[in-house]
Amino acid sequence: MPLVSINIANRTYELACGEGEEARVQELAAYVDEKVTDLRKQMPGAAEIKLVVFAALLLADESREARGIARQAETARASASDSADTLATALEELITSRVDKMSKKVSGAA
Repeated sequence: MPLVSINIANRTYELACGEGEEARVQELAAYVDEKVTDLRKQMPGAAEIKLVVFAALLLADESREARGIARQAETARASASDSADTLATALEELITSRVDKMSKKVSGAA
């Protein structure tokens, strides 16, 4: 397993990760560190652990909100798909009805 070196809250950590995941782990660590840095500006003098805990809570909140948005999008997609199916069925029935009427007119005229 490859080792990756990350920096969060002015501390360096060596972590094992999956093959080819090094860049992703570093990207995620940079995002966490960015949150800690932003919090440090808002809460000068706060203990590093407190900043890291707040950053974790903010990230958990972002994650939960994103999952909620994804669920809403999936529900909307499913609803649109159901509506499209209903419309297609209605159009098919209308066309069939029109063709039947036209067939009867042609048969009656012959």
